[in-house]
Amino acid sequence: MTSSKKIADNFSKGAARYDELASCQKHAAEKLASIISMQKKSHGGKLKILELGCGTGFLTEKIFEMFPGSEFTITDISEKMLSLCIGKTSGIPVSKKDFVVCDFDRSIPPGSFDMVISGMAFQWSSDLAKLASSIFDSLNPGGRIFLSMLTEPTFGSLRDTFRELDTQYPGPVFKTEAAIRSYFSAFHDPYFQTETFTEKYRDTTGFLKHLKSIGAGNPTGTGLQAGKLRKIIARHNLKHMDNGFIEAEYQILYGALGK
Repeated sequence: MTSSKKIADNFSKGAARYDELASCQKHAAEKLASIISMQKKSHGGKLKILELGCGTGFLTEKIFEMFPGSEFTITDISEKMLSLCIGKTSGIPVSKKDFVVCDFDRSIPPGSFDMVISGMAFQWSSDLAKLASSIFDSLNPGGRIFLSMLTEPTFGSLRDTFRELDTQYPGPVFKTEAAIRSYFSAFHDPYFQTETFTEKYRDTTGFLKHLKSIGAGNPTGTGLQAGKLRKIIARHNLKHMDNGFIEAEYQILYGALGK
């Protein structure tokens, strides 16, 4: 079972090198920012904006620049990530900014917001239906939510290898786009877009080390026996090594919805 404390601990440990290594997350922030920018004309001047899961601030710095006259509540489950976000965005002037350590699976900050934004965080939610309902309730009429998150079949080939060796994959359980749409069905004017982002690694060990290094590794705290892990790595290398590389597939869903 996914542990919020373990997720927070993992990301705190990975915070120092996150900006250097998290290329998929950086790419997704740029794309989501462009989607927000295309729709921002419908929003007017001063807004109250909530960001859930800011990380080190890939998306935060873009929305600060996009809405300088607005009031922001910026959150993350990791205090270290939040601290790096504060430092990264300190030179960007906005009307007001509050930074809050927040586990969005427990609760989101109180208040009424004109916009809720989340980049590459909702795949960590243990109850996305409940979270979607909380966001809907927190939005003012006419408000918008913008999100990106990983979905099925992210890391599908690796998870297949775990199944072939009768071992539970220790990462998050990714949801289908259809399930996500159903969780957000109370919203109107839904816009969804998917893309596949790929990265190459020298071998499976390198990929698993990468996930751990940015805090996106095992969120359950359940360990794997060294012998079993070696078998999984060997099997995956054998089946999926191509021209000296292992390819990791990220399926990213972008969404923009209204209330």
